[in-house]
Order: sequence, then structure tokens, then C-alpha cells
Amino acid sequence: MILKGHGEWIASMSYFPDGQRMISGSDDCTSRQWDLKAGKEIEAARYVFKRMVWVVAVSRNGRWVVAGGGDLESAELKAYEVETGIVRTFEGHSCEITCIDISMDNTLLASGSDDETTRIWNLDTGKLVAGPFESIDLVGAVRFSTDSKKLAVKSSVGMCLEIWDVQS
Repeated sequence: MILKGHGEWIASMSYFPDGQRMISGSDDCTSRQWDLKAGKEIEAARYVFKRMVWVVAVSRNGRWVVAGGGDLESAELKAYEVETGIVRTFEGHSCEITCIDISMDNTLLASGSDDETTRIWNLDTGKLVAGPFESIDLVGAVRFSTDSKKLAVKSSVGMCLEIWDVQS
């Protein structure tokens, strides 16, 4: 199966837990949801951004779709509640979102940025619950521990790892 629809290169993708759908983010400033049984885009679930979509993720329970991106002068980070269509916008980063992770219990969102910070947000309220954590370099990856008590942060050039205690 080949899924076509993006007008520019695809930067990120993530499966839904049911394995029947996936989400993708692209340089064409969209995140798109795909029906893998039908082999086509679910157009009603397309979201348009002002800038490139660098990263996408789906929560483990399938409740949330998160997309982030931007450029060197702005950041965009949004979470979409799949059932209701409610959109949460998270503001605080000053340039592109380069990585995201959702906690195992589906309540927290970690975001890393080229502004050299990492932040932790509550998906239900949209509020910042920890951070900003200042890194020594551009942030290349973020991962919650399985108990969501710690957050690992990898620098963009990959020369070090930082481990932060999550206070939520």
C-alpha cells in the first residue's frame, strides 16, 4: 500500500494503537490521518499549521494526537482529542518543536525544541506542569520513564543525555 497526499516530504509518522490508522506530519504544513484499511486519508482529520510539522505522536490509549513544528522563529504544538475534536495549543517554546513524547498513562506531554528547552504539559488542562528545563544544546529527543517520574533528554548532536525529575 502506498499512501499519497502530502505535497512535501514527510518528517514524522505514528500508528494509532488499533493499527488501523496512522498520523503523519510534513513540510507541507499539515498533519494527516490515514485509514489503513481503505488506503486513503481521512480528510476530516487533516490539520493545517502555519509552519512545517516536524513531529507527530498518538497516545497509547488513542485519545490524543499531538503534532509539533515551527521554524527558527516560532513554535507550534497542538494536541487533538480524537473523540471530541477539542484542540489544545501549548505555548512557551520560541522556535521549532523537534521532539515529543506522551507518558505511559496518557496524561503528560513532553516537548523539546531548538530553543534548547524541554517542557512538560498536562494534556487534559493544556497547562505547563514542569519546566522549562534548560539543556546544554538543541534538544533532539525526549522520553518519559515507564513510571513518568523521569524524563530523558538527548542533545541534538547526540553527545550527551540529561535526566530530569518530573514534578507534576
